[in-house]
Amino acid sequence: MRVTHIAAVSLLAVTSYGSPLFTSDDSRLVTRQVPGSYYAVTGATGGVFPRLEIRELQKKGGEMWNLFLLALAEFQAMDQTIIDSYYQIAGIHGMPWASWDGVEGTTEGKNDWNRGYCPHAQVLFGTWHRPYLVLFEQKLQSVAKAIANRFPTASKATYQDAATKLRIPFWDWAKAIPTTEPMIPEVVSAEKVQVTFPNGTSAQIGNPLFQYNFHPLDNTQINGTGCPAGRGEGGRPIICDTYNHTIRGGTYESGGDTVGVNTRLRADLQSNRASLYAILSQYQTFTQVAANSFCGEAARVGNLETLHNNIHADFTPGHMTPPAVAAFDPIFWLHHANVDRHLAIHQALYPNTYLTSCAAEFPTYTIEIGEILDANSALTPFHKNAAGDFWTSAAAREIRTQGYTYPELANNPSNATLVKTIKDLYSGPADVPVTATKTVRNTKRQGSEPTEKELYLAEIKLPTCGLDDGQGGGAPYSVLIFLGDVGNDAKDWITSDSFVGATSTLGAMIPSDQVTTATIDLSFALEKAIAGGLTSAEKAKEYLKANLHYRLAIGEVEIPKKEVANLNVGLISTKVEIAQSDDEFDRWVGGFMEHGTVEA
Repeated sequence: MRVTHIAAVSLLAVTSYGSPLFTSDDSRLVTRQVPGSYYAVTGATGGVFPRLEIRELQKKGGEMWNLFLLALAEFQAMDQTIIDSYYQIAGIHGMPWASWDGVEGTTEGKNDWNRGYCPHAQVLFGTWHRPYLVLFEQKLQSVAKAIANRFPTASKATYQDAATKLRIPFWDWAKAIPTTEPMIPEVVSAEKVQVTFPNGTSAQIGNPLFQYNFHPLDNTQINGTGCPAGRGEGGRPIICDTYNHTIRGGTYESGGDTVGVNTRLRADLQSNRASLYAILSQYQTFTQVAANSFCGEAARVGNLETLHNNIHADFTPGHMTPPAVAAFDPIFWLHHANVDRHLAIHQALYPNTYLTSCAAEFPTYTIEIGEILDANSALTPFHKNAAGDFWTSAAAREIRTQGYTYPELANNPSNATLVKTIKDLYSGPADVPVTATKTVRNTKRQGSEPTEKELYLAEIKLPTCGLDDGQGGGAPYSVLIFLGDVGNDAKDWITSDSFVGATSTLGAMIPSDQVTTATIDLSFALEKAIAGGLTSAEKAKEYLKANLHYRLAIGEVEIPKKEVANLNVGLISTKVEIAQSDDEFDRWVGGFMEHGTVEA
């Protein structure tokens, strides 16, 4: 077990000249396995098949959907002490503070802090989750194959074929959907689901997508020390100490609150879509896009880790928000498959950029502050083979070698085709379905149409550990942006007409001076103000400077601004060169202009 006492962590891991004191060295990792006996993470077998969006997988129904539910339920029911049980695999991310597959970590990591293996706010964030998902997928398919073999001869071959093609589904939380539909797919929030067993009987079972049931909840392994103090009634430490199953939103007294989580996800949808579209459509290096670590030039367009934080934060105060226990919620896996999908799409759009070296800003169980991380650093604790060779970002670069792809990439589309697909998916309003294939494309600009426009953004610089969690680290919090008046009741903020969007940090378990930069596109809010006669395009800058505001919150609870030091919200703009055809992206050109600080 990892030592659970809190000790001082030195932040002086670089010399006075900024040079790292040490580089990544796998020899520092302590292992206790016999060579040849490591758990080999090899991924699903049988060929390369796409991970499907969860709604599409359900819509297809049939043997694969039935098998997925049966396999996930059986996976979750495994003895929690087995190395590839759902409990043990989920626990790699954070709690319980225990080693996995014999990877004991560094001396500093073992003795200084309670921490998981996941490198949040590190350059390895995006690529580390790749073998993590592959491990989960490998075990899920293994269980599915065993179940398929139990079906009678008449249907066995069909189920075996479904098992071969089964991959983790993803949840596209940036998908444009009607306001009448919930953001969390109903099949993920339903408490019961209908399945057909190998013996031919059908019945309703507890939905394995709805929650994970600890069996048992062992407070020596899962407890409030991994769940930073929440604001308001209940608080996360009590939830993690007490609930024997995962919950989403709500309080200790009320249990989960799917309606509330759906409301927050819906309120954030337009802003999240715009952020994702910007990340995919504007060139940035892989390192800038994959994580919110600062290494070289800051990613002012945005990055996938900070965007992914917004989704975790919308589940406050449930298990999905604190990184220490997030992976136990089944929706975690659907969420991270979607983040990996976005990363894979970025790789396909910009194939000549990949992970570059960067000093670690936070420690994990196997990474020390100041350690130089690069494409050849070990993605611990994942072994590629029984001999004990670790996965690396270099090894994880090509997803097809790991047995999966995504629908947008399945046919190896040209760059032009992929650009069209992304524009269809993520440009435009959030509350109506976007047609996947248009009958007629106007690919040539009319002479009277403008060739450029001004884009205004709220730029937020938020300290990762700016909000004290009461345990020596930083608690999650969100920065909410408004255009117009802001009411006094935090519970009404996200549904108000003036709400534009939010960005979030998940905090960390140690103090740090790291500051994350995020931007929120003001275009839709500004267009609404212009359409309502409140301003004009010519007076947009002055209107924004006078009417842009922000608030701090976690869930529906306001956080006084004085509790988060060094937070800065500003108004910036850039020129946008409008694309001439549907197979090109608009281009942000000319750098950024700063227009002052946004006052609360």
